[in-house]
Amino acid sequence: MTLNSIPTTTALHHTDLHRRPLRRGETLYYAGDAAPSLYRLESGLLRAVRLTPQGRTLTVRHIWPGDVFGEETLHAIARAHQVTALTDAVVVPLHPQHLGAAELWEVTRSLSAQLQRVMNDGVHIQNGELRERIARYLLNLAESSLGGRHGDGTRFVRATHELIAEGTGATRESVSKLIGEMRDDGLLTPAYRCLTLTDEASLRALSGYHGD
Repeated sequence: MTLNSIPTTTALHHTDLHRRPLRRGETLYYAGDAAPSLYRLESGLLRAVRLTPQGRTLTVRHIWPGDVFGEETLHAIARAHQVTALTDAVVVPLHPQHLGAAELWEVTRSLSAQLQRVMNDGVHIQNGELRERIARYLLNLAESSLGGRHGDGTRFVRATHELIAEGTGATRESVSKLIGEMRDDGLLTPAYRCLTLTDEASLRALSGYHGD
């Protein structure tokens, strides 16, 4: 699974005066809201979520810097998902009627790249046991704004069990149980809203992940 995005290009920079900051946990829009514009993520990490009929929240996709999203506006329909900031972030609204040919091409490229990423992510979420999927998801998040390094170079991810459950299509209870087992096996060191990737080599072997 890869969450990598295409690089931010310069074609859309004239909209920078309209940047909108988001705080971690803030919602940009909800499912059912009107869709007057596209957005481009300048910095941070967002996720689009959907509420199931059973009341569960599922992560539909992650939005990385450079991604253009909010494509409902292209079809003149209401927002299909809720988009929330996982970290502090900055977005820029893009109005298709004000974009030139080159800018529309950048929008097309971004949406195409995200479609490929979402399809890959979907396969990996469904493939393998939950323990493997958790390892794969944490390794991906470690490369995002939720990741970081301790002083000794060991990587960590700022993530709750609930977030991991929603990103792997599992229940929070199942995720908590397996994270406890992975802790006992020396793979992870859990702390409050933070998971240290104690044995990253073993996590990669478990997940089959081949990122950087």
